[in-house]
Amino acid sequence: MKMKYCLMVFLLSLSFCLRAQECELSEGIIFLDNQPWNEVLKKASEQNKLIFMDCYTVWCGPCKGLSKDIFPQKKMGDFFNPRFINVKYDMEKGDGKMLYEKYKKYIIGFPTLLLINKDGEVVHQMAGYHEADDLIAGMKAGMEGRSLFAMQKKYENGDRSFETIRDYVKVLEGAFQRDKIKEIIEDYLKTLPNDKLLDREVWSLVGDYVRDPYSKSYRFVFNNLDKYQYRLKVDRYALERQLGDGMSKAVKDIVEVTLKTKNADTLEMMRKNVDTLQMMLSLNTVKSFPNLSCKLAINDARLRGEVMEVYRKLKFADEIHLLNYEGSFRKAVYTFIVDNTKDKKLLTSCLNDLIQFQQEEDKGRSMLLNQNYYDVIMSLYSKLGKKKEAEQAKEKYDTIEKAQKAEIERMFPQIKDEQ
Repeated sequence: MKMKYCLMVFLLSLSFCLRAQECELSEGIIFLDNQPWNEVLKKASEQNKLIFMDCYTVWCGPCKGLSKDIFPQKKMGDFFNPRFINVKYDMEKGDGKMLYEKYKKYIIGFPTLLLINKDGEVVHQMAGYHEADDLIAGMKAGMEGRSLFAMQKKYENGDRSFETIRDYVKVLEGAFQRDKIKEIIEDYLKTLPNDKLLDREVWSLVGDYVRDPYSKSYRFVFNNLDKYQYRLKVDRYALERQLGDGMSKAVKDIVEVTLKTKNADTLEMMRKNVDTLQMMLSLNTVKSFPNLSCKLAINDARLRGEVMEVYRKLKFADEIHLLNYEGSFRKAVYTFIVDNTKDKKLLTSCLNDLIQFQQEEDKGRSMLLNQNYYDVIMSLYSKLGKKKEAEQAKEKYDTIEKAQKAEIERMFPQIKDEQ
C-alpha cells in the first residue's frame, strides 16, 4: 500500500514537472514543425490567419540562434501565437524541399522569414538573424500594409516622400537587401534639397551614404562640417573619415582609368574630374586630403608625360611621408618612369630609391601586406645593362610571389580548391 502511494506521488510529481516544462516552452512561439503544407493552408483558411514561416536548414548558425535565443521569448509568443499560424520547415527535406522551390525567389539566404496568406501568396519577407523587438516590429509592419512588397509598389509608383523612403529602407533592412537600400538612398539624395541634410531625422537615414565627391550632397556636407559637429552632434572624426574614404575611391578610380586608357575623350573627362576634386582637396579640411591631392598632382604630371616632374613630386611626397601605405601607387609611378626615360642618372636614382623601399618591405611581418618592387628593380637593372643583377631581382620577385600565393592558399584553402 505504501509503495502504491509513493508511486502515485511520483507520477503526479512527474506529470506536474512535464506540464510545467510544457508551459515554459509554450511561452515562446508555438510552431508546427515540418507539417504537411496542405494542412497548414487549411488551418490558415479556417482561422483566417496569416502564416509565419521560418525557412531554415540544420547547418545554418543564425537559424539555430533564432530557435534557441529569440523564438522562445515570452514577448515573441505573446505577439506571434494569437496572430499567425506559425510553421517552420527544413528547406532540405520533406515538404521543405517543395516549399523552397515554390518560394525560392523570396529566399535569399537562411534563415528567411515569410508571411504568407491563406492562398499561399507571400506578403512579407525578412531575412537573417534579428532581435525579438526588431522581428516583432518587422512582422507588424508587414501586417499593417508596410510590407516589403507594399512599400516596393508604393516606391515604384513614384512616391518619394521621406516617410515612404524611411519605411521602405526599414523593410529592406529586415529583408537583408543592402544593395537595394544603397540604390534607394542614393536616388533620394539626388532630389533632396541640401538644407534637408541638416535635419536630424533625415541625416540619420541618409548620412552614411554621403560618399560620392561628385554629388551635391557630398559638397554640401564638406562645406558644413562645423554645423554637423556642433549642431547635429555628429562625430567629426568619423564624418571626416567617411568623406576621406569617398574621396580616396574617386582618386583611385582616376589613377586606374588613366593608367589603362589613351582614349582622348576619357582622358578629358578624367581631367575635369581632377579639377572638381582638387577644388575640395586644396582646402585641406579633411585629414587624408593632402595625400590624395599629392597623388592627383603626380598622376597629372604623368599624363602630361613630364617624367622628371613626376619624379620630383614623388620624391617630395615621400620625403614628407605623404605616400605612406601607398606601395601600389608608388610602384605604378616608378614603372611609368622606367618605361619613359633613358636618362641613366634618373634610372640610377630610381633604382637606389626602390632598393631602399624594398629593404624596408622585406623587414615587414606580413608577407601578404609587403610590397614586391623586385620586378621594377629588375627592369631598372636591365635598362642600366646589369644583366646578372636583373636575373637576381627576378628570382627574388618570383620567390615573394610564390610565398604570397602559398600564404593566401593557407589562409583561404577554398581558393585553391576552386582552381
